[in-house]
Amino acid sequence: MYVERILCPIVTLGPNKRLVLWTKGCTKACKGCISPEMADTGDAKPVAVSEIYRIIENVFKSEGFEGVTISGGDPFEQLPELLELVKMLRRITDDILVYTGFVWDEFSKTLSPETIDDITRNISVLIDGPYIPERNKSGLALRGSDNQNIIFFDAGKKKVYEDYIKNGRTLQNVYMDDKVIVVGILDR
Repeated sequence: MYVERILCPIVTLGPNKRLVLWTKGCTKACKGCISPEMADTGDAKPVAVSEIYRIIENVFKSEGFEGVTISGGDPFEQLPELLELVKMLRRITDDILVYTGFVWDEFSKTLSPETIDDITRNISVLIDGPYIPERNKSGLALRGSDNQNIIFFDAGKKKVYEDYIKNGRTLQNVYMDDKVIVVGILDR
C-alpha cells in the first residue's frame, strides 16, 4: 500500500483522539485539491499492509486513540489493500472513517456483493465525492464541499459524529520533518 504519512493524535478529522493515515495515489485531479502532493505515487515504495498495521498497533499501545481516519490521495484507489487494513484495524477500534473522491452510489455498482459487504462491515463512516472548490462552504465539518456525503455504515456512530459536526471546522498544526502540516478541512 502506498502511504504518505501517519499522524497521532489528531482531533480535526473525526470525533475524539484519532490516528490519521494518508494514502498516496489519486487519479481524480480535483481542482483546488488540498493535498496534490499525494496524487502521484512517483517513486514511492509500497509498504506491506501487515507492516502498516504493526506501526498503527504500536502507536495504539503507546499513545492510545479512539478512532482511525484514512484519507489521501484516495484510499479507494487501493481498495484491496484498504480492505485488508481496515479488517485488521477493527481489532483496535470500531470507529474507522474513510475519505474517497468516488461517489458511493455510483462506485458501489462496480463492486461485487462481497466487496460491498467488506466495506460496509469494516468502515464505520464514509465521506464520498470529489472536492469542488466552488461548493466549499465555511463551517462544513468533515467535508471539503457540500456535494460530499457523510455515509454511516455503522448507524451506532451517527450521534457521536453529529455532535462532532456541530463544532464546525477546526484545524490542527503538526510539526513534522522540519515543516508544519495543517490537518483539517480548510475554508475556500
